[in-house]
Amino acid sequence: MSSRKEEVLQLLNEKEEKVSAADVAELLQMDRANASRYLNDLFKEKRIDKLPGKPVFYQAIKTTERATQPAGNMSESAFGRLIGSEDSLKVSIQQAKAAILYPPNGLHSLILGRTGTGKSLFAECMYQFAKESETIPADAPFVSFNCADYAQNPQLLFGHIFGVIKGAYTGAEETREGLLKKADGGILFLDEIHRLPPEGQEMLFTFIDKGEFRPLGESANVHHAQVQIIGATTESPDNFLLETFTRRIPMTITLPSLAERNLEERYQLVEFFLNQEATRLHQSIRVHRKALIAFLLYHASANVGQLQRDLKLACAKAFLHYKTKTANYILIEQDDLPIHVQKGLLHLKDEPEKLNRLIDVDKSIFKFVDTSDALVEMEDVHDVYHAIQEKADRLMKEGKDQSELEEALYVDVDQYFHDYMVQLPTHQTAKEIIAPAVWELTEKVYDMAEEKLNRKYNEKMKFAFSLHLQSTIERVREQKHIIHPDLNNIRKKYPKEFQVAIDLSALIEQELSIEIPFDEIGFLTMFLTEEVVDTSLSQENQVEVIVMMHGRSTATSMVETVQELLSIESGIALDMPLTVEVKAMYEKLKQTVIKLNPVKGVLILSDMGSLTSFGNMLTEELGIRTKTVTMVSTPVVLEAMRKASLGRGLEDIYQSCEQLFENKYKAHVLRAKPVKNAVIFTCFTGEGVAEQLRKVVAPIIDETKIEIIVLQFLHKEAFRERIDQLMEEYNILAIMGSVAFEYRDIPFFSALEVLSEGGLGIVSRILNDEVPYEKLIASLEGNLQAVSSAEQLVYFLRKVISELQLQLNVILESGVDIGMILHLAFLIERVKLGAVDREFPDLNEFAKNHMVEMQITQQMMENVEIEYDIVIPQSEIAYLTQMMLSNQVEEN
Repeated sequence: MSSRKEEVLQLLNEKEEKVSAADVAELLQMDRANASRYLNDLFKEKRIDKLPGKPVFYQAIKTTERATQPAGNMSESAFGRLIGSEDSLKVSIQQAKAAILYPPNGLHSLILGRTGTGKSLFAECMYQFAKESETIPADAPFVSFNCADYAQNPQLLFGHIFGVIKGAYTGAEETREGLLKKADGGILFLDEIHRLPPEGQEMLFTFIDKGEFRPLGESANVHHAQVQIIGATTESPDNFLLETFTRRIPMTITLPSLAERNLEERYQLVEFFLNQEATRLHQSIRVHRKALIAFLLYHASANVGQLQRDLKLACAKAFLHYKTKTANYILIEQDDLPIHVQKGLLHLKDEPEKLNRLIDVDKSIFKFVDTSDALVEMEDVHDVYHAIQEKADRLMKEGKDQSELEEALYVDVDQYFHDYMVQLPTHQTAKEIIAPAVWELTEKVYDMAEEKLNRKYNEKMKFAFSLHLQSTIERVREQKHIIHPDLNNIRKKYPKEFQVAIDLSALIEQELSIEIPFDEIGFLTMFLTEEVVDTSLSQENQVEVIVMMHGRSTATSMVETVQELLSIESGIALDMPLTVEVKAMYEKLKQTVIKLNPVKGVLILSDMGSLTSFGNMLTEELGIRTKTVTMVSTPVVLEAMRKASLGRGLEDIYQSCEQLFENKYKAHVLRAKPVKNAVIFTCFTGEGVAEQLRKVVAPIIDETKIEIIVLQFLHKEAFRERIDQLMEEYNILAIMGSVAFEYRDIPFFSALEVLSEGGLGIVSRILNDEVPYEKLIASLEGNLQAVSSAEQLVYFLRKVISELQLQLNVILESGVDIGMILHLAFLIERVKLGAVDREFPDLNEFAKNHMVEMQITQQMMENVEIEYDIVIPQSEIAYLTQMMLSNQVEEN
């Protein structure tokens, strides 16, 4: 068989009965999502039948039947039904049509675009247009193949494309025809074509030039075929494809990212996908205004593909509420959205006029209806609606009540969407600077290391190693030798890791055809030691972190997000829908704690109200040590769960969360009297990762005010001593490097964080803070009666304003933060002295238009209220919100 998809087809041809995606996955021992994808591809190619009903079943069709099937409704162009065909996709479609119609047999084409922009769908539209325009016969084949499926085994990859003769290589047990033969007379779509090695590219351009090819192992006969090739890639062709190859692909078509498409198109996409889900469910889907706005404004890093999956997630959760009778109809509300989608509401101010044009300002609920007009079909990765329906029916027969039913069903939904989250690309921006070959080699290195050392390594460490490896390759090829200053001690201290490092260096040498010096093996050893691994301790030795939030899924979303970021399983989420009584919620918490039986105590992270008192009640009733942190955000949850997974004590974690309400991207921790400023870049060699980071960050640093210091990181204790020495002379604004280093409240940024999307913006805010705070303190001294320490007040408010900028996603104009601190200082003074409230004009209207921003400001001001024992009126919250929104830096 030419690919796993062909194996699926063969299975259906051999079986007479209908099969589901689950059946195929079990019989062929493959992932269920892949089985569903192959079945859908085969159905779209009209090579199998898809039966109506739920669950979805497929069955084989005879070749004669397939040939007589209609090519589809050609009353309108295959491209005309694509959203954006007359706008963002207009030029791309013109190019595609030209490529198909170019005499005599069309032009080979390359489709460029980021993950999720619809390259596969666009290629299928080109195929449909070719049939529609009669440049290829109605029964011409469309063969789709993903080069990444076999990128690790070039022989298998070439065998799939060109065919293979029995015995051509080990494992070639039969003669098989290749994709070029199967696609004869039609189109061959090669997805992720950049994963095709240079030899394969050369073999392919020989076919493009002459129309002939030889299967692997064939020496006598030359085979011929007439095939139009369409390739697709997320990468720049200049970096990954041979120039001799790209010259033979005359048409390059670039598809826009979701961010490059206008708001009207985004609305059409949302409408299309929701109507599609309504069709699946055979009933209407209602969406609350705020949820709809969030989908229109949030940043979908994986483009249209992610938008589609996020909408499906929201639909599944809304369907769950409907089936468990917590809702009378399918209604998507803000709480049903993942946190990253809800953050779209923070951009309400970006395009208010367009939003009002698209979304009726007088409507709060929008309805999307069943429609059968669907060009793009949602992937049938096991049907979550069917799973919810079946399990809900079974649990109701068992007599489960409403809360038990919803809790049980959430497990299934969460598992389904855990699989979805795995599909999303992570840290794409950061990885763009690493060559694919280095990434692949990094994965091989750590696979071998994890097996030999029985140890797990996180993504941050792999990323740091890939940067180091890339620098090592450059050094070796440029004959720049580096000396490890502590090689003998490394060999003695880490004998197991050193031996594995020697084995790994042999793998690297073999893969890259270079010679790894002995000193480089010392640095490689350090990437393998337990000291650089965020080792998760056993559950019994950890503080239990329990997140309790109002709303149906707020806590769950926070904990899931953090578990994914840290690659851990610890942490408990308890959601509190507004319909649940406080007493019932406390009982649920108590039973959860009893079941956990924590040894090192429980940290409760809650949002507001009665939940904040549960900790003391638990301590009295169960005798278990507890601490409670209020006003929780996702970054605080992340910090707590991270430290708990490292085995930190309850008091340590609590103090960290309480003392700093800064998040993982740490706003600058303040010192009483800053001196000279510095930022430290570090890695094992002092050259690889550190130098990469220095080059990236240096352009945003004013080196007349901030000194750049590059250090080697060899031992944590020695590094701490060096930091202590530097702190006598410098105010260290941040440490950036490959090995996590938490020390004396200095913000640490991993290489991954700095190079990820938005990372430099956060770094810039922290490093370029030039406010004359000492002058501000001096001006307030003697002018405040009700506040004892002006210095303490200023530095506290500076943190508040810094965090408020992060939470509101705004950057204040230069000097505005000083004015905000002064305003807050005298506001605290007035309130403590009992001054009369001032009114805010049209407060209700302002609060309605800026609901999210008001809520964020209110939460931040609760820290001020607790610190200074005051209550800030709503009118003042509105003034503060207005100041923040009206004085932000305008984007170019």
